[in-house]
Amino acid sequence: MKFLLLYNPASGRVNFKSKLPYVTSLFENTDHELTIYESKAPRDLEKTAFKEASAYDVFLVAGGDGTINEVVNGMMKSEIKPIIGVLPSGTANDIAAILGINRSIKRSLKIFFESKPVLIDVNQINQQYFIYTASSGILTRVSYDVSRRHIKKYGYLAYVIAAMQDLALDYRYPIRIVTNGEAIDCECVMVLGLSTNRVGGMRLINFSNAKLNDGLFELRFFKRSKKMWRFRFLSSLIRGGKRLGEDLHLVSDHFFIETDEKVRWNADGEYSCNGSIEIKTYKEAIRVFASDRTIKKYL
Repeated sequence: MKFLLLYNPASGRVNFKSKLPYVTSLFENTDHELTIYESKAPRDLEKTAFKEASAYDVFLVAGGDGTINEVVNGMMKSEIKPIIGVLPSGTANDIAAILGINRSIKRSLKIFFESKPVLIDVNQINQQYFIYTASSGILTRVSYDVSRRHIKKYGYLAYVIAAMQDLALDYRYPIRIVTNGEAIDCECVMVLGLSTNRVGGMRLINFSNAKLNDGLFELRFFKRSKKMWRFRFLSSLIRGGKRLGEDLHLVSDHFFIETDEKVRWNADGEYSCNGSIEIKTYKEAIRVFASDRTIKKYL
């Protein structure tokens, strides 16, 4: 098979470039071909993934969730979609963790060389595609507001510090949801959508029993309807995403959400858009390599 390694030199704390000789050596005694491409600028990998989709069997994506998101957005605009193999080198690496891929390059390539790919869903928020999460409100801007300098210096701790600062802010915004033939109005501090039970490096084991290939997306609307809302909100996260009595949890393949233009939306850890949105799910839209454990659990 023909592999194209797409990597982001700015992702994570360690430059993936230093690992390229090792990756290349692991291909030398195989029947596979490897080509390497380094991202030159923001969204460069999106353009490259679209342009090269018909030329390769597998896209090896080295980076964090944002890097994978770029590649997926390029692929989804192409009729031909290569298989995705993830080599995690970002900070949180939620998508890699969901797929059961760890930081061992040798072990990861063994999966990619020997296993069959599986089909998973892809979601869309307005014009942007994403794999596993879309959100707005408290804590959701942390993943893209933290400076690259702080990430390089402090790693995941940089996100923790930013999250503590964000919790001090006063979040409250109106939401109108139209889905499954009904319209619902509420006031939120956060909207969290997930395809599985992991986000921001945390496992929310009580959020839902979502699957990666069921053609559905799940949205939790954390309401601000009671006193001590910060305490209640945090207690929900600490208890693995356990739903509070006042919160709303919806499951569908299509949502329309109307809200204030100041509300910012996050998709796969990257800023996506402001204001009202439409979310759609495309069932089993791309092929990925995943561990046996992930296949049993999420597929």
